[in-house]
Amino acid sequence: MKSKKYEFMLTLKPSLPENVRVAVLDKIEGLMKDLDLKVVNQDVWGKRYLSYVIKKHKEGYYILYNLEAGENFVADNVDKLIKSARVVSEIIRFGIFSVKKFSTVKIQKNV
Repeated sequence: MKSKKYEFMLTLKPSLPENVRVAVLDKIEGLMKDLDLKVVNQDVWGKRYLSYVIKKHKEGYYILYNLEAGENFVADNVDKLIKSARVVSEIIRFGIFSVKKFSTVKIQKNV
């Protein structure tokens, strides 16, 4: 049986100190592991301008996770991940998407 694949995009507050950002990502990655979601790839896009102001922020710090569901994964685990991400105050926006294959978009560095 093929395992399900997900892409999980996080946008963090742009002004977070490095140690706080790392702590938030460690917390989220630990939760993903507990929910039997394996991180296949983590693509850090860094600080980017937002298309519109979100929670008084014009910029955000983007991270894209490629996730693969493990053997003990159940669909309710996605809901648990969403509920947990909602309460993390450092996250200003997130989205999780079921995909057939991971995107291969290469992001150019800010100039």
